[in-house]
Order: sequence, then C-alpha cells, then structure tokens
Amino acid sequence: MSLLKHYYANFRHPKGRLGKYVVRRMNGKAHKALVEWALTGVDISEDAHTLDIGCGGGATVARMLERCPKGKSYGMDFAPAAIEVARSVNSKAINDGRCKIVGGNAKLLPFIKETIDVATAFETVYYWPAIDECLAEVLRVLKSGGLFIIGNDTDGIAPEGEKWAKLIGHMYIYTIEELTELLTNAGFTDVTPRHDAETHRICVIGRKP
Repeated sequence: MSLLKHYYANFRHPKGRLGKYVVRRMNGKAHKALVEWALTGVDISEDAHTLDIGCGGGATVARMLERCPKGKSYGMDFAPAAIEVARSVNSKAINDGRCKIVGGNAKLLPFIKETIDVATAFETVYYWPAIDECLAEVLRVLKSGGLFIIGNDTDGIAPEGEKWAKLIGHMYIYTIEELTELLTNAGFTDVTPRHDAETHRICVIGRKP
C-alpha cells in the first residue's frame, strides 16, 4: 500500500499514531461546520440523551454536551484510536458522569433499547456494512419520537466524491435520494432531506414512530 493510500485508509479505520492524527484533523472546522449546518433548526431538548455513532475524535459528542447541558452525550466508535482521542476531548464530561465513549459497531449498538433521544451519524454511513441492519439498530435504541440525523460532506454528485472513495476504499457515497429511501423503508417517519448544492453537503433526518 502506498503512503498516500495508507494515510487515507485511516479515515475509514484509524490505527496507531497516524490514525490519532487523522482523527484529530477530522475534529476540525469542516466537520464542525457540517454539524452546525445539520443541526440548524432542529429542536433538541436540553436534557436529551444523545448518541453519536462513529464518533471519531469526539467533536460532535462535545457539541451535543453543549447543546444539551442537562442531558448526557454518548459516543461510539469501532476504532481504538478514535475512542482514545474522543475520551481525551471529552474527559471532563466523562469524569462528571455526563458522557461515555464506548467501542462497538453500528450493526450491534451497545445500548439498551429506547434509551436515546437523538442519534447522529456524521461522515460515517459511507462505511456501514449491511446498512439496513444498522438502521434497525438505530430504531431499536431510539425512544419513540426520537430523531436520527445523518450528515455527509459529499452528495454522490460532486466529482470529488469518487476521488475520495477510491483513496479511502471500502466506501459508498450515498445520494440524498438513496438515504431518504433507506430511512423511509427502515420505518422512520417524517423523513426530511436537506441539500446544499453549493457545498454538496447533505442531511437527512428521520423520526422513530
């Protein structure tokens, strides 16, 4: 594997020192901008329990802690390098009992059913195997009326997306139509898509009945 391919493979599965470096970079301005854009206008209770699936370096977990000062924020990732960084970023909240960062995967979420008010997945569904099974797991852990928010920085239309998919590998870039159909077929209601044609960002939000 070339050095370039090795570097970009860490976007999908961060490992070791290089993986930690990549994860910290992924906590940067572009990711934060996507999260803020996706959360704009979304009504989330200040005491909500939130879960970021594929939490990477934990920046979204930290944002949800700010958004829900009386709630709790959980993060889950399958990569030990990401878990270590996310725990470091959210160490105070973890010590205060308001946050947990755990290992796991989207096909078998390590959470009790109907305990989460808001689940998020930013820049991660690209890598989910058997996405129908993953969506069923999200529905399982959400409370009735709970929200699932997907946010991606590429829409399957921008030519750069194909380049990223080749560099990173084992990555599928969904269009907004595909994600809307997937959530609807999985049983989510009030499925709402948003697309920024200029930046190619997309967001799809579904509600558990």
